[in-house]
Amino acid sequence: MNLDRSGPVLCFGEVLLRLGTAAGTRIASCSNLSAHVAGAEANVGALLAQLGTEVEMITVLPRSSLGDLCEAELRRVGLGTGNVLRRDGRLGLYFFEPGSGGGRIVYDREHSAFIRHADQTDWPALAAGARWFHLSGINLALGEKAANSALAATEAMRLAGVPVSFDVNHRSSLWEGRPRADFDRVRELTSLADVLFASPADISRMLGIDLQMATREHRRAAAEAAFEAFESVQFVASTTRSMESALQTLSARIDSRDLGEETAAAPLGTVIDRIGSGDAFAGAVIDTILRRAPLDEFANRGLAAAVLKHRLHGDRWIGTRAELEAFDPFVTGDIQR
Repeated sequence: MNLDRSGPVLCFGEVLLRLGTAAGTRIASCSNLSAHVAGAEANVGALLAQLGTEVEMITVLPRSSLGDLCEAELRRVGLGTGNVLRRDGRLGLYFFEPGSGGGRIVYDREHSAFIRHADQTDWPALAAGARWFHLSGINLALGEKAANSALAATEAMRLAGVPVSFDVNHRSSLWEGRPRADFDRVRELTSLADVLFASPADISRMLGIDLQMATREHRRAAAEAAFEAFESVQFVASTTRSMESALQTLSARIDSRDLGEETAAAPLGTVIDRIGSGDAFAGAVIDTILRRAPLDEFANRGLAAAVLKHRLHGDRWIGTRAELEAFDPFVTGDIQR
């Protein structure tokens, strides 16, 4: 994995508008919706940009005022938009009903500009000047053009020597009704990745074996199974959430081929918004890799970003490097004055 490349980190995926109800309110009975620009890969890129990394968002937005809104928000959080395509079509949406058990998400993204035009990027040209490439498995569940573009992009990056991080980001509602051959692309893309964000459940689905036991030893076994199946993968990263009591906790784990590091479980306290916490984790882990930090810092810094995200409204982590480095996820803080 070549960490000496210069240029921007590239993040590829669909940018959506998230429309949320008030806590405890169903879509069918709501009268107001809050709006946030959303998207897994954009969330990862936004964290990296706020930490000082040059990041370019690769996506397709509609030629509309909603597309203007999304592009302006990407720039506001530091993402470069010079390679954002603007095409005819609609903006993908998702609706979020927050609730005490986590809530419910309903997607409305069929025929979006991204889904219709995701195959119009010149990936070899972008790969020539890229430092890192990040994408998620959501692309593979959005139809032929998005899936083929994701695979073409990753192949171009591998050929150019660009490190690739892949977040499986399994969304069961997006995969519902799709043939097994479509899901096999997740395995194909994983075989091209250097860094894999995947839970034991994700690895189990890819390999067709059950690796979901709830101990550190079983989580290590799941990572070792991924290393054995995918020779390009150098790191496997995941979080574990416990909701066994009223107090939610979150821990983080990073595995290399030789070592594994897992944090203790951090209390989440009052959860304002958990959406995007996995993206915050992924972005912080990528940052530590780019800085050549030790393996234990991967897990600790990723956990800190994920815990902080639970305290923020919207899809993405907002903050500074100083705030992230000063935050201890295991200490309940007071008001900063």
